[in-house]
Amino acid sequence: MIRWALPLLCLVLVAPLVLVDVPPLLDYPNHLARAIVLASAGTDPILSRMYAPHWAIIPDLGIDLVLPALLHVLPVHLAGRILLGVILLLPVLGVVAYSRAVFRTEAAWPLASALVAYNATFLLGFLNFVAGIGIALLLGAAWIVWRDQYPKGMAVIASFGTVSLFFCHLAGLLFFFMLIGGYELERLWPERGKSIAAGARIRAILPSVVAPLTLYLFSPLAPLSHGIEWTSPIDKVRQLILPFANYVLPLDILTTCLMAGFLLACIATGRCRIAPASGAALALTTVGFLAAPWAFKGTYFLDTRFVILLGFLVFAAVLPVRLTRLVAISAACVFAVLFTIRMAVIGYAWHEHQHDLADLRAVIASVLPGARVMTVEVSPATAPSYWQRVPLSRMLSFGLRLDSHISALLLIEHRAYWPFLFDNPSQQPVDTRPPYKELAEQAGSVTSHLASTVPGAVNLCGYDYLLLLDAGGETDLQRFASDRMTLIEQRDIAALFRVRRGVCLR
Repeated sequence: MIRWALPLLCLVLVAPLVLVDVPPLLDYPNHLARAIVLASAGTDPILSRMYAPHWAIIPDLGIDLVLPALLHVLPVHLAGRILLGVILLLPVLGVVAYSRAVFRTEAAWPLASALVAYNATFLLGFLNFVAGIGIALLLGAAWIVWRDQYPKGMAVIASFGTVSLFFCHLAGLLFFFMLIGGYELERLWPERGKSIAAGARIRAILPSVVAPLTLYLFSPLAPLSHGIEWTSPIDKVRQLILPFANYVLPLDILTTCLMAGFLLACIATGRCRIAPASGAALALTTVGFLAAPWAFKGTYFLDTRFVILLGFLVFAAVLPVRLTRLVAISAACVFAVLFTIRMAVIGYAWHEHQHDLADLRAVIASVLPGARVMTVEVSPATAPSYWQRVPLSRMLSFGLRLDSHISALLLIEHRAYWPFLFDNPSQQPVDTRPPYKELAEQAGSVTSHLASTVPGAVNLCGYDYLLLLDAGGETDLQRFASDRMTLIEQRDIAALFRVRRGVCLR
């Protein structure tokens, strides 16, 4: 039953990718645009004037190493969705493999990790991180199964695996060490006090630690010393919903409560099995969530990543056992209904997003290659009533908007300049060339559309167009900054303005 259920589950999970060619994941359009820049380096004269590859030892290169190569053989939106499908499935497959390795049995419970597949970090487009979760779980499962049977071979595999995880995401690398650390503690405990046995097991792990540590010391991330930002204890509690968060808050809360209630009931009645290895991994991940800051070295949502790891671990490291037939069938039915409803919500939201994409493409149809386009947005703070009725795909259930990078279609499909491409030298292998770098610094971050109406607040010098996202929230587009711009095209998702000649605010 389980062997045919897993392929069916994977098909259902990737089904929404058929509904829309650019899925509504916050950072995804930005990643896709950067992949196009890397794939066209030296061959596209327009993009080559704007950007140049800048390869370095960067611990966040997963997409940049894979997607540009796919773009040489596949259409851009097909290549992107294939990669998204693989990334989406990796953690679920990793959960199944890790649970099988730890508990030495096939069980239905790990399949329920599909409820966590469309989690907050996936919808935010943290794709390297999500891929790192799956790779870490698969490597951790391989370590548990083969470590004692083939120690030398597994040491080699782990060494290559940890290097891969380093270039994918550091959180995935740390997660792998927590997984195998739990297993090694379980194996060493019966032999505590025997230094020879402990030394042999430690020596087997050392190559896996030394290689990524050396790479980190030579990476541009190592010398950074950005300030640390912390979240409050209340915010930590609120984040517990994030493994199940997508578009409808009551449904996300209900899913979280039902899963937590079921597990607590199993634990209270002694019908829950936690192996020492998986229990140690759970404990270490929980400590990481409690201790991690929100931001460090220019990377954000750090503590959020730990709670997502916990979301997958409750299906991989815990196993309900000895359930009565009635309880098992009831639980399976409840979770199946929940999964069906949640996938229906995702399908509906992504279908709505296809309409937004069509409207955006109509709005920017007249933008020519090489044009320079500034972007501003109608934010929830400036138009709260409008944002209460926008399509589901534009905002996560806990209030974080998801459409801020959709204007990357200007670069992806029109080869126009868009000033918000990710080009942090410690995180991405792309440099913005002058004078476009100065235009990006001039733009800063995506700002509220109201700033565009204040002379001097948004510097349009050097730009040909201004794209207003979520234009339906602006009540009078015809008069919007009419002294400096002319309205060309408008839809609910966006409006395009031509910057008038002679406009150069300094």
